[in-house]
Amino acid sequence: MDTSKPLAERLEEVVVAAGHALTPQRRAIVRWLAGRHDHPTAAMALAAVTRDFPLSSRATVYNTLGLLVEIGAITAIPTGDELRYDPNPDPHHHLRCQVCGGLEDVPAEWVTTTLRGVPTSARVEFSGRCGDCS
Repeated sequence: MDTSKPLAERLEEVVVAAGHALTPQRRAIVRWLAGRHDHPTAAMALAAVTRDFPLSSRATVYNTLGLLVEIGAITAIPTGDELRYDPNPDPHHHLRCQVCGGLEDVPAEWVTTTLRGVPTSARVEFSGRCGDCS
């Protein structure tokens, strides 16, 4: 992905490159997600998109989020009874706040470890208090 372009544009290119149509509803979902840092839920996406596209269906929003995860454009993070969606393509981990339940990005370079072998990927989740609650 060309990191010199805005995230929304990069996500749109991933959708098209994967052979999927970029419908107005999909574009609205992608653009809304690209501006988020709070790891929103599908219900949050549905509420936001239906403001601009009142005829958008729940199925369209949920299917689009599933498609974006499937093609690797975004990440789905399980949080118990619901998924939260992360459009941040940079290597990072998460801090789950024990007070508000929110997720906060932790840049990968802030986390170091000594391992035997060569890991190809990692997902670390810290538990504690986020910046707003501490």
